[in-house]
Amino acid sequence: MTAETFDFDVEVGADGDVSQRTWENEFGDGMVQAGGIGINTKSQVWNLVHTGEDVPGEELPELLKFLDRHEGYKAFRYSPPGEPQGWYRVNGYKKKALGANIYTVTFTVKQAFNPRT
Repeated sequence: MTAETFDFDVEVGADGDVSQRTWENEFGDGMVQAGGIGINTKSQVWNLVHTGEDVPGEELPELLKFLDRHEGYKAFRYSPPGEPQGWYRVNGYKKKALGANIYTVTFTVKQAFNPRT
């Protein structure tokens, strides 16, 4: 499979969590040694929401097909709000029925550094 790009509409207000992988060693005299773990110490996770109709021709069924096609472990290209494009994965999603074939789908995209496409 060739690398795909996530270009679906998501609701305004996506929240992201940026974290750094570090180690820390505290000594009895108050001195602390610290450093980064690995070559990619900064990573991002974004919580996204899409609401739409689950009927042919609408965007929601295509979004669900996209997520299912990547099976929770295959990476795709995504540009988080205000950030450069990178590799991300989604492992599962939550689908909430609102009535009349309208659903809200919530999912989390997690940055990947060794993409498996």
